[in-house]
Amino acid sequence: MPKILAIILFAAAAISAATARHARQTSWNETIVGEIGNSPKGKSIGPWSEILEDWVISGAENSNARGSRVMKLGDTALKVTANKVSPPNKRDVSETDLYLLGAIEKLVYRVDFMEKRLKRAEELLYYVISGNNKSKDPCPENYTRVGQFCYHFSSREYDWKSSASLCRGMGGNLVEFETVEENQDVVALLQSDKKVKNKSYWTGGLNPGLLWIWAASARPVHHDTKQNVIGDGRCLKLEYNPASRIYLYKGEDCGSRQRYICELSKDDESANKIDRIARKLLIDSE
Repeated sequence: MPKILAIILFAAAAISAATARHARQTSWNETIVGEIGNSPKGKSIGPWSEILEDWVISGAENSNARGSRVMKLGDTALKVTANKVSPPNKRDVSETDLYLLGAIEKLVYRVDFMEKRLKRAEELLYYVISGNNKSKDPCPENYTRVGQFCYHFSSREYDWKSSASLCRGMGGNLVEFETVEENQDVVALLQSDKKVKNKSYWTGGLNPGLLWIWAASARPVHHDTKQNVIGDGRCLKLEYNPASRIYLYKGEDCGSRQRYICELSKDDESANKIDRIARKLLIDSE
């Protein structure tokens, strides 16, 4: 772990120095922004989630289309364009740049793998402490259990930014489907429950200009880059199609008003379970 952190710090420092030195000379055709800052309130969200949200949605007031945008990080301006060809760079990308980018990409996947193992360890710990009780705990108030997780389906409509803020206030985030099974479980409920069926909902997806990512985790919405999302908006909604009676992703104007789906923070849910069991064990031992 110390070696991984050292490599990350070295790579980040090298790229930061190169970016500052050539910020005025280099024009990027497509730039993917990464994680910055600290995670608010200990929720299961990316450390720079709200910075990304503010930057992406700020363009909705001027233009709905995913056009050229400029994001300022400190003293460095990063230009993001969509479907446009930038002039040739005055400075070619060196082998060192490619090596560092490759190293960072590998580290990101490694950290993601370690996070999943840690989450699995927490689940096993809960399983052992609870005495192998497989019954699922009830979800908090205003949440409904669907499959393995708890969700809140709003009955009122808000823009994307307000929806994300309301979800965080409820201890969750706009829904992010990590697996096909999770998506299928939620869609099955939307197609069967009269209270929520035949409606479109905001999800946690955003498009900074190159590809769709989940705002909280910064993971790509589609691991298969060949899958396209219809619509020109920067915010992702799960849209109901009356003709085919199916749900599909669509890029929507972030300022439009839609219902939303909140997903209870998985990290908070695991921590709360362990905390409840620990308190119960203390009471039983007295």
